[in-house]
Amino acid sequence: MTQAPAWWWSTAPRPGAIAVAHLAGDEAAVERVLAALTGRAAPAPGELAWRRLGAIDDGVVARVAPGHALVMPHAGPRIRALLDARMGELGAGAVPAGPSGDPYPEASDDLERRMLATLARAASPLAIDLLAAQPARWRAAGWTPGHEGDPDARDLRLRRLVDPPRVAIVGPANAGKSTLLNALAGRTVAIAHDEPGTTRDAVCARIDLAGVVADVFDTPGVRERMDPVERAASELAARALAHADLVVELTAPGLGWAAPPRAAGAAVIRALNQRDRPDAAGCGERASAAVTASARTRDGLAGLVEAMREELVPRADVADPRPWRFA
Repeated sequence: MTQAPAWWWSTAPRPGAIAVAHLAGDEAAVERVLAALTGRAAPAPGELAWRRLGAIDDGVVARVAPGHALVMPHAGPRIRALLDARMGELGAGAVPAGPSGDPYPEASDDLERRMLATLARAASPLAIDLLAAQPARWRAAGWTPGHEGDPDARDLRLRRLVDPPRVAIVGPANAGKSTLLNALAGRTVAIAHDEPGTTRDAVCARIDLAGVVADVFDTPGVRERMDPVERAASELAARALAHADLVVELTAPGLGWAAPPRAAGAAVIRALNQRDRPDAAGCGERASAAVTASARTRDGLAGLVEAMREELVPRADVADPRPWRFA
């Protein structure tokens, strides 16, 4: 009986041109999984070939040894996630016992292997020290394989340090949503203009929010008169909102609040933008705002970032000394 091959990534979980994944284990198992993934026979040892990776993507498959292949697709986070799911369906993913084919030979046991495998794909800097502490914490708690228990709310919040959560910025036209996204990203991601309807798509950027990396979406402003392209973009934004972990309801003096439908259980932060304006101090929106800031001048931006980070992964969760069910 052949052992399940291991599947792991050696490139960071960030958008890029090419990602590199490893499939290692018994020669027959590696050939079986590659054939099922690509619909064709695996390349011979020492050879490489261009292959269609099912319905997910295409890329290079390099057979570096009889029991070891490199799979190199495009480096999009969604492609990685789909390939992980597909390889799991094909029986890959379990780390083989012993040093042969083990991607983590420095690990003393399966607990450390799990930690290292999670660390390799963690998106947030805050995950590094926290994950490194877990083997010792679980051993002190009397850990045995398969008896970790079900994850609680803290465990699930902390998993956002591994898989980036989704943040949607919503609000009326001219609230400054695109300007805020650009300010958070520290670069131009979305077109910002005073003309209503400039944003005609749901623009996304992966941003480090004080140690918590998140996918932040700038959504089109909703107004009474929208052309068909704007309405299509608004529908796309609604789908992004349906899966958001955090919604930033943004407005500016005199614009009121727009509260579109959102995912059940999503956290909400009401933020008043353009606080540098002379009329901001006395505007009606200020009383309902949890945070005020100016995306244009960056005044108050650090406070908004801290509020977003606290809603996604509270500092108390990170400081909690209890073991974390990270896998």
